[in-house]
Amino acid sequence: MKIDYRALKQRIRLKHLLDQIGWKNTEGRGDQLRGPCPLIGCSSNTSTGRDGRSGEHRAFSIHDTKNLYRCFRCGAAGNALDFWQAYRNTTLHEAAMELQSLLLTSNHTAISNPPAKPQPNSSHPAKLADS
Repeated sequence: MKIDYRALKQRIRLKHLLDQIGWKNTEGRGDQLRGPCPLIGCSSNTSTGRDGRSGEHRAFSIHDTKNLYRCFRCGAAGNALDFWQAYRNTTLHEAAMELQSLLLTSNHTAISNPPAKPQPNSSHPAKLADS
């Protein structure tokens, strides 16, 4: 099976993959979310933070609009395909095959359009026409 990596990276949303594995963010602001790192071997998901919570509760960060992640504890970073490769501890090709299969069999639950970019505040044309 031939894989179009560029198209796959654009179609798979990191946030949907994180939702599927049960990751819960501990804080968020706008399109950025933070929480414990879900990657195997990262010390942020086994250590106790200064606040007494299990793990460094905000070491893992995602930027939903850019579809990128970074763990400030283990240093892992990348796009949704990179994340799946690290999470599944597999090769990039095997991760791409899994995600391609997921797209074909899951009614596209991991697919979505990128979040809309916020529009600058401006007068709505319909409101101007009513004036």
